[in-house]
Amino acid sequence: MSPIATAISTLGSVLDFTGSVGSGSVSPLTIASGLAELALSDDRNTTWTQIVESVTNRSDSSESKIITVDLAKGESVQNFSTRLRMLLLFMNRDIGSISATVSPSFKDDTYPAMLALVKGFQSSGASEDWRPDGPRSIRMGNARHLFVSVDMPVVDRSQSPDTLVEIVAAHKISSSWYDQHVSPRVSSHGLTTVMFGVPNSPGSEYANSIFKRERTKNALGRSSGIHFSRQLNWSAPAAV
Repeated sequence: MSPIATAISTLGSVLDFTGSVGSGSVSPLTIASGLAELALSDDRNTTWTQIVESVTNRSDSSESKIITVDLAKGESVQNFSTRLRMLLLFMNRDIGSISATVSPSFKDDTYPAMLALVKGFQSSGASEDWRPDGPRSIRMGNARHLFVSVDMPVVDRSQSPDTLVEIVAAHKISSSWYDQHVSPRVSSHGLTTVMFGVPNSPGSEYANSIFKRERTKNALGRSSGIHFSRQLNWSAPAAV
């Protein structure tokens, strides 16, 4: 069996919410409170707050927002992103929403992200409140989160993301691929797109990336864009 097939098979067993894993339960309020405490103690709390506020206020404005976030080489945002996905699914479980994570590699990015989300729900005691919904989708109530890989696309006839599109390792994703495969599928009203990437990476990969293009637009003062720079220790948005 190939590594990818093995990963999918393993994920399928982990996603089996009918088993005894994660027994016991906690209230949604407890889940939300725990996530909030983690977020506030994180150095990235300003970024977290901006993303959540943008998503929460999407019904008040038809303008979509693009947030770019600088990372250091080798830095991971998996814990940050896992908490964000859990919170969005919880927040929108009654009203409904579709969010998505896009990353370069299934093996290196997508599978670990899916597994982290599953384990996050298991450890929170919310194992009975969510379920798998397709090969790369997790649902809580009426809210759904999709996982997309550049190197292993999924044919999915679901509705388009309308709440959040998170681009992980955006400095490795070409703008042409993004324009062809992502842009046509997402809502043009009230959507928040957040791109995590390493600025000024050497080589043509970064030069042609969606991260460089959108980061530059935000730095130039785009009205619908916000950029967070590591140079300011995540304390405030910055045009750099």
